Amino acid sequence: MGRGVSTVPQKRLKRGLKGTATDLMLCLIAGIGLWAAFPDVSLPLLVIPSFALVLSRVDRVGAWRAFAYMLTCGMTFWLLLIPWTIQATGGSKLPWIALSFVEAFFFAVWASLESGLMRLSWANSAAGQAFVTAVSWVGIEQLRSHFPWSGFPWGNLAYPQVATPLGRLAPWGGEVLVSAVVVVCAVLLRRSFDFSREDQHWYSRPLCFASACAIVIIPMALPLHASQEEGSITVAAIQGNIELPALETYAQIGKVTGNHARLTSELAQTGEKIDLVVWGESSTDRDPKYNRLIADLISSSAKDINAPILVGITRVEQDRRYNYMGVWYPDSGLSESYYGKQIPVPFGEYIPARSLVSRLATEAAQVGIDLEAVENSSRFDVQLEDGRTVPLALGICFEVAYEDLLAEGVNAGGQIIVIPSNNYHFGTSAEGAQQAQISQFRAIEFARSTVQASTTGNSVLVRPNGSLLSQSGRMQSATLTGDLPLRSSLTWAAHFAPYSAKISWVLTGILLVALAFQTISRSHRKRR
Repeated sequence: MGRGVSTVPQKRLKRGLKGTATDLMLCLIAGIGLWAAFPDVSLPLLVIPSFALVLSRVDRVGAWRAFAYMLTCGMTFWLLLIPWTIQATGGSKLPWIALSFVEAFFFAVWASLESGLMRLSWANSAAGQAFVTAVSWVGIEQLRSHFPWSGFPWGNLAYPQVATPLGRLAPWGGEVLVSAVVVVCAVLLRRSFDFSREDQHWYSRPLCFASACAIVIIPMALPLHASQEEGSITVAAIQGNIELPALETYAQIGKVTGNHARLTSELAQTGEKIDLVVWGESSTDRDPKYNRLIADLISSSAKDINAPILVGITRVEQDRRYNYMGVWYPDSGLSESYYGKQIPVPFGEYIPARSLVSRLATEAAQVGIDLEAVENSSRFDVQLEDGRTVPLALGICFEVAYEDLLAEGVNAGGQIIVIPSNNYHFGTSAEGAQQAQISQFRAIEFARSTVQASTTGNSVLVRPNGSLLSQSGRMQSATLTGDLPLRSSLTWAAHFAPYSAKISWVLTGILLVALAFQTISRSHRKRR
C-alpha cells in the first residue's frame, strides 16, 4: 500500500512534466509559424493558426506558466526573424540575442496579462475573449513599437497581411486595426478546436470557424485607391549597389557615388523622361558639400537626366553622425534644405547603454559612432523641372516602420511616400524584403504611391493600392522606373495614426482596471 501511495505523486509529476514539455514544443512550433508568415518564407495567413496555437497554451494556465510559454514562442520567432542584426553589428551575437529577448519579453508580458484577463467573467464567451485578446495584444504590440529607446515596430502581425484580404483594412485603421483583426481570427480559430469546454452549444465551434473564415474573406469587398488626384510623377529608383566588404568600398572615394551616377547616366541615355531620381540612404560616400569629386559626379548625373536627384548624405559633425537626404538640382546644385533621420534603430544604428554592452561584447564597438536623431518634419518638398512642387512624405530606411512619423508627412500634404534606404549591412538576408513589405503596407494604409530606393536592395515601386509596379533583387545594381499616381486625400488611418497607439494603451488600461475591480470585489465577497 505504501509503495502505491508513493508512486501517485511521481506519476502526476511525470504527466505534468510531459505535458509541459509538449506545451513548450507547441509554443516553439507556433514561433516558427509566425516567422514563416514574414519574408522570405512569406506565408501570411500562417499568422492566424500559429497565434491560435500559442493562444491555446497560454489562455488555460496561470500567469507564470503563460509567461514561460510565450517567451519560448517569442524567442523562437525573433531569433529567426532578425538574424541580420548580427551582420549589422559587426558579427556580434549579443545584440541579436538581447534585442530578441527584449521583444520576446513583451510577448511574454502579454501572455501573463492574457492569463489574468481570462478570469473576467465576460471574457469566457467567444466574443469576450476575442475582444480582450485583440485589445491587450495590440496594446502590448504598440508599447514595444515605441519603447524602450525608440521602440522596434518590426514583426507586427499586420505587415504580412498586405498579401491577404485583411490588408484592405489598413486604410480604415492602420496597423492597429489589422493586427487586432488578425488576433480576433486567431481566437475564433482557437475556439473552433477547443473541445474542453462543456458549456458550449453544439454549433459553437462551427460558428467560430465560419466567423473566422468570413472575417478573412469579407474585406475583399473593400476598395483600394490607385487613381491620380494630383497628377502623376515618373520616378527612377537607382540601386547602385555596394560591393562587399562595404567598408573597403566606402573607403574608395567616389566608388559608391560613382555606382549610382553611372546607372543614372545610363538611364539618361535611354531618353526616358524622368521627373525625380531617388538614390538610397548614404548613397554618397563623401559629403558633397565638402568633396568636389562627389559633387561633380552628382552634378553630372543631374544634368544628364535633367531631373532633381534625392541623394543620401552622411555627415559627421563634432563626433556626431547624422543621416540626411538632400536634393541636387541640375542647375542650382545641392538644396539648402535637408531631411534628417529622426529615429535611429537600437543595435542597428546605435548601441543603447554602450558602455555596458561594450564590456559584454567588444564587437559592439564596431558600430563606431552612434547615429544622432534629427528633429524635423517628414514632409519634404521637391521642385520638378516642369515647374511643379511635389511634397513628399519622407522617411529613411527603418523609419518606414514608424507609422506616426510617415503619417505626419502625409497629413502635412505629402502626395507620395519616399523611403531611401541603405541595406548593405544585411547582405542577402530577408531584412530588405521585410522592409519592402512594410513599405507596401504604408502604401495601402495611406493610399499613397511609395518608393523604396535601396543602395543594395530590395528597392520597390508601389502603387497606392499596395501592388508592386517594379522591384529589384539584393546585392546587385538595378534601375526601377515607373509612373506613379500622386494623391492628396487622407484615409481614416492617416487621421487616426497619431492617436492609435495611445488609444490601444487606454483600452488595455481599462481592461486592467476591470480585472483589478473584479478581483477586489471577489475578495470582499469571500471575506463576508
